[in-house]
Amino acid sequence: MRAPTIAHRYARALLDIGIDRKNFEQLARELDRVAVLFRHDEIGQLFRNPKFGLETRRAVLGDLLKRLMVSPICRNFLLLLVDKGRIGFLPEIAQAYHGLADEHAGRVRAEVTVASRLPESDIARLRNVLQQATGKQVVVEQREDPAVLGGVITRIGGRIYDGSVRTQLETMRARLKQGR
Repeated sequence: MRAPTIAHRYARALLDIGIDRKNFEQLARELDRVAVLFRHDEIGQLFRNPKFGLETRRAVLGDLLKRLMVSPICRNFLLLLVDKGRIGFLPEIAQAYHGLADEHAGRVRAEVTVASRLPESDIARLRNVLQQATGKQVVVEQREDPAVLGGVITRIGGRIYDGSVRTQLETMRARLKQGR
């Protein structure tokens, strides 16, 4: 089975539990806290290395979860992932969970790429415009890329709105080469 399919199935199962218990937003935050750890090579190697048995992996994860103070639901879910040998998919599961949770809550995420960080007032205006355009609540995630030069590139759902200075300059350059 492919990783996206596995991630989606586990994310869907956890989301269904979170919806039933009315704590799916809390579970998303807890999942994020743990998934961040699995982006570090040392943790990932421990759980991928066959030298460490299931009991060792469960004990290490249990200790980490105590320090992160996650709910029993999240704890049991993560221990199940260890038991099934799927804990390595945790970052993908967390990403799939967010997508499903956003869909359930009527939200969309907009990735905004700018040359330098925008002030909160500009983000609020952009969020309002995007909410009117989509009819949904929009969560804006800012990313900085100096190559943009200026303007904004917005990625929302499967669409990209490119209002960057870099793209405008490239378009002008292409037109000049064509003799327009």
